Amino acid sequence: MKKNLSANFLTYLESGRLSIFTDDVPAIHFNSEGDLRIIDIEEIPIKLSEKPGLIKQLTEAKSLAKNLNEKNITLEIRLKGEVILKLGKNTAPKLTKILTLSNHIEITDLKKLKKLSQLT
Repeated sequence: MKKNLSANFLTYLESGRLSIFTDDVPAIHFNSEGDLRIIDIEEIPIKLSEKPGLIKQLTEAKSLAKNLNEKNITLEIRLKGEVILKLGKNTAPKLTKILTLSNHIEITDLKKLKKLSQLT
């Protein structure tokens, strides 16, 4: 169960919104509507001292992407409203498949994804 906690959380929430604020400033918005889940990151409220590189993070996202696809769910990761990464069902991996070896991960904006990776 622990391994699939992310996928289970994302699949059971069929509709709703959740926003996280830091010092009364919006940081992260979560929206669920039908088979689409959106995580929109405005600001990262914490800093992580040690984190894996971008390629390692994408490789670790493979199982989540596969689980989401099996449940017909698409997860969009957005940075300030712009889609930068998609996982799950409605993805078109193109060159991302070479990096991740997954049919269910699509990088839509590599530059902003790298920026997000550096924020955390």
